[in-house]
Amino acid sequence: MEQLQSTIVFAFVSIFSIVNPIGMAAVFLEMTKEYPVNVRHVLAYKVATYGSLLLTIALLVGPSVLNFFGVSLPDIEIAGGIFVFYVAWGMLTAQPKVSSAEAREAANASDIAFFPLTMPITAGAGSLAVTISLSSRVSHSGTSALVGYGGVIIGIALVFVSVALCYRFADAIFRRIGEAGTTVVTRLTAFILLAIGVEMVWGGLKPLILSLSVK
Repeated sequence: MEQLQSTIVFAFVSIFSIVNPIGMAAVFLEMTKEYPVNVRHVLAYKVATYGSLLLTIALLVGPSVLNFFGVSLPDIEIAGGIFVFYVAWGMLTAQPKVSSAEAREAANASDIAFFPLTMPITAGAGSLAVTISLSSRVSHSGTSALVGYGGVIIGIALVFVSVALCYRFADAIFRRIGEAGTTVVTRLTAFILLAIGVEMVWGGLKPLILSLSVK
């Protein structure tokens, strides 16, 4: 039982720090503000569900899939980082907005639930990389598969319960701090997200550059 608890805590802390539900709530609100409140709430639960399923699948089959397609973690980091950078840049430069009706005509809310809200905004390359590394850790830890993988899956579930709550109540939270406060938090979060995108791209490029220099 103690080993299970330590695995849950380790997985939760590792993934929570990358997913950052509190900080990403501002991004979620910015990207869904053209939708009615009830639609945003449904999207929050969908993102949490999709995210937990995505990371659970990555935990169980991620290493095998990457090996099969010859895709490395640096490749995923670079691709995810470029898209995160693009989203953050759009938030910072305050691209022209459309009305709620136009937004609903342009895209159904379900269309954005998985991409880009779940991946790569919430469960991006960083959280996938951490989850796959947790899979490797479990495989080499000497603990039983049930305890190891079960503990990580519970940790993932707890992270996305946090995501559901932060995203679900994002509108109420930011309504309390007012329009000016929301703008400040959104711009600050976008700037941090921009930096994360750059760090993800560089984190993917570094091992590729090092491998080329060794050759």
